[in-house]
Amino acid sequence: MKKGKFYFCLKDFLEDNKNNTQKAFVLVAEYTNFDLEDLKNYNGEIFGGIVPFVVFNENFYNKGIIVCFLEENSDFLFVEDLNHLDRNPIFFDSRKSFMVLLDGLSPNITNFLENLFEAVCENAQIIGGGAGKMTFENDPVIFTKDKIYNNAAVVIATPKKLNSKIASGWEYLEGPFLTTSSEKNILKTLNFNNAFDVYKNVIEKHTGMTFSDDNFFDIAKSYPFGIVKFNNETIVRDPIYIDENNHIVLVGDIFQNSTINILKGNPASLVESTGLAVKELLKESDSCKNQDVMIFDCISRSIFLGDNFPSELEEMKSFMTADSTLFGALTLGEICSDTDKYISFYNKSCIVGVLC
Repeated sequence: MKKGKFYFCLKDFLEDNKNNTQKAFVLVAEYTNFDLEDLKNYNGEIFGGIVPFVVFNENFYNKGIIVCFLEENSDFLFVEDLNHLDRNPIFFDSRKSFMVLLDGLSPNITNFLENLFEAVCENAQIIGGGAGKMTFENDPVIFTKDKIYNNAAVVIATPKKLNSKIASGWEYLEGPFLTTSSEKNILKTLNFNNAFDVYKNVIEKHTGMTFSDDNFFDIAKSYPFGIVKFNNETIVRDPIYIDENNHIVLVGDIFQNSTINILKGNPASLVESTGLAVKELLKESDSCKNQDVMIFDCISRSIFLGDNFPSELEEMKSFMTADSTLFGALTLGEICSDTDKYISFYNKSCIVGVLC
C-alpha cells in the first residue's frame, strides 16, 4: 500500500484521478460531504470507512479524505459481517502484513479478530483501527462503491514487511478490580457490585468531580479502564456512556473475570509516549527506503489532550525526515498484533506503522 495523499473533498480526488484504475483505500473524515454515488465515477475499485478525523502530517481534519492506492501485488478483502470471515487461503497465505479497518462500535470485534488470527500465517503483522462517528451511534461506516455497511471490515494484504509500535502513556489510579459480570462491550459488575457505582465512587473520591445525567463522557474521557494481560501488558478500554440498565458501555469487548485497573491521564506522558514510539519504529525500520508512517490514533485520546493534541502530532513528526509523510486517522479503537499469540483491540492508544 502506497503512502496516503490528502484531499479536501471527494470531488478533488475524482478530478485528480480521472483515468486511474488502481485499487484505492479511502479514509473519509466524518463531516466530509460524502455521497456514495460519487464513488461510481472512479474507474477502479474503491473501499474504505468513515472516521472522526483524518491525519496528514501535523494536521488533523474533520472534513477531507486520505487516499492510499494499492500496489499490483497487494489486495483487499471486504467483510460484510464481522461474524463471518472467509479464510481464503489465496488471500491470506502468501502475505505477512495486513491493515484492518472495521466498525469500531460493533459488539463482534473480538470474535472477528480471533478469526483473523486463525486465518493469517504465523508471525503475520497487523495494524488498523475502528471506523465510526463522534455521535457514537452505530451508523453504517464501512463502504465499497456499491454500499455502506455497519458491523463490517476491510482487510488489506501486502507482501511488504510491516513494523509497528504502540503508544499509551496512561497511568495507574486505583485497582485491581475483578470483572464479575460483562457481556461483549458492556461492563455490568466489578467485585460483584454495579460497575458504574464502583467507577463513580473511585473517580469522585480522587477528583472531587460529580457525575450527573449528562456529563459521563466529559469525565470518563480522562479515566479509562486498563485490562491487565497475562504478560503484564495493559490494554486500555474506553468507557463512552451508561446504558438504560446503568451499565458501562465500552469501545471493545471486556471478558468476564478480567482483572482491571482504573487509569488516569497526564498530557505530557501521552505526548512523550507517541514520540518515543515513532523514534523506536524508525530505528527498527532504518534499512527501509520508505520512512512514511501510518497512524491510527484514538479519538478519545485526542479529546483528552484537547489543545495539547497538535503537540502529539508535532512530536511524532519531529522524528521523521522532512520529505516523509505521517498519514492516517483518529479512530474508535486501535488494532495491533504485538506478539505471535494474539491480535489486540486497544482504546486511547496510538498505533504507528511502516511498510518496508
